[in-house]
Amino acid sequence: MANKIKNKKINYNNYFPLKLRAEDDKDLEVLSECLFESVCLEREMKFLKEEKTFLMCFDRFTWEISGLSSEKLLQVKCILQVDYVNSVLADGLFKSNVNPLYSLISIAYSEKYLIFSFDRGAALILEISKLRLFIEDIGNPIWPATVPSRKKGISI
Repeated sequence: MANKIKNKKINYNNYFPLKLRAEDDKDLEVLSECLFESVCLEREMKFLKEEKTFLMCFDRFTWEISGLSSEKLLQVKCILQVDYVNSVLADGLFKSNVNPLYSLISIAYSEKYLIFSFDRGAALILEISKLRLFIEDIGNPIWPATVPSRKKGISI
């Protein structure tokens, strides 16, 4: 695979695993941009009620090093952790036995709610008592990345 990357002039050496924390709106904006179009399965979302923690595993795309070129994207597993979660409301998620793949469009924060907007109109709303979330890349990135079929920046 290294030869393919080298032949395509993909600079794999520009990748450094992300490990970010968001505790205010500005932090959240950066974190949301890093997770743009990340994909996850319903079965990779988990609310740990006793710990008041919500976890998601994404396949994240490395927009930060690609120059917005999908041909240069790497794909890497990323864990998202949200603390201080009181309750979870899902709209358009968890409605069937199949585990559909969802692409994350944005993350927004309003007073005590953290809102994850996905493609196909799905949303996940977390009621939180304090804004604190983390993302961390795990494992090695892969190339080429399998980018969602919808066009970048257009919500369906």
